[in-house]
Amino acid sequence: MSIRLNFYSFFLGLLCLCLFLINYFTHFFHSIFPTINPLFITLILTILNLYLGFAGLFSVHDWKSGLRSLLTIVISLGLSAIQLYFIVFQ
Repeated sequence: MSIRLNFYSFFLGLLCLCLFLINYFTHFFHSIFPTINPLFITLILTILNLYLGFAGLFSVHDWKSGLRSLLTIVISLGLSAIQLYFIVFQ
């Protein structure tokens, strides 16, 4: 199960990145969720993905799964920092 967790957390990170880019460039989610900031939703998904990435570190068996887990953590940390910047200063 932990190998699948590592694999799914990587794709969840890519999904969070795509959702952030869609939200930033098109403002599509502002019309769907007019009362809350859509960056909060992607931030929660990104933080969840960060925890899943750390849990995926325990299932590293070869260099591919290790690289995938480290990329998941780097993508999640970078994306959460960018989202916090946009939430706080905009």
